[in-house]
Amino acid sequence: MKRGVKIGLILAGAVLLTALTIAANMARSRSQVHGIDISIRCDRTPQLVDEQTIADSILAAMPQLFATRVADVDRNRIALAALSVPYIEEATVSLSVSGKAVVKVKQRRPIARLFYGNRELYIDCSGALFPTSPMADCDLLVLGGDFTEPLNPDSLNRQLSDLLSVANYLDRNRNYAMLIDQIYIEQDNDIIMVSKLGDNTIELGSPDNLDEKFSNLWTFYRKGMPRAGWNTYNRISLKYKGQVVCTKNKQ
Repeated sequence: MKRGVKIGLILAGAVLLTALTIAANMARSRSQVHGIDISIRCDRTPQLVDEQTIADSILAAMPQLFATRVADVDRNRIALAALSVPYIEEATVSLSVSGKAVVKVKQRRPIARLFYGNRELYIDCSGALFPTSPMADCDLLVLGGDFTEPLNPDSLNRQLSDLLSVANYLDRNRNYAMLIDQIYIEQDNDIIMVSKLGDNTIELGSPDNLDEKFSNLWTFYRKGMPRAGWNTYNRISLKYKGQVVCTKNKQ
């Protein structure tokens, strides 16, 4: 076959493919949306919400979605409807060749379980609060306290911000996190921690100088506690710079 004929056939094939692609896109844009495909990225966290809950949220916000032409679909509106589900942190939306709305979401990752009055919630690293889930239970650090203000999910008060600072620090420093079971803030804003090792509580004070305070605690647990005995002290204070002050168990 001559070179010129080959080039002509290649060009004709390219034109035909382009024409078919354009025709397919035009047909798709005129067709109606006929389904929703949802995928959930959970990373290191158990799945806390199912696909149907997200689909229901989208259809509640857009009840005419399946009567809408693909060309007219508002993808931002679908994404916002998915984000209205409290467990969802990010959402992206595209439209498949078959005419389905493809929704990819990222689930929030809780770093602690918060008890605030009679409410039990999860909190993530950004301070977002969302419900615990009937689908799965997460083994997390517990936060609580003598809170002096009502809970406002849109604006964290000082006490909750201080607790979050410590929770985030422990989330980033897993060796220290292995030492702590609960964090509690008192009315005077002093932070108290409950240890996983021995029957003692730890006075952290303010959430300042956390590197120094936890380094001192780590050293004390490695060197001081084994010599003194794990039940010798019932209270360990890190409030004073460069010191670990202990109170002996009266028993």
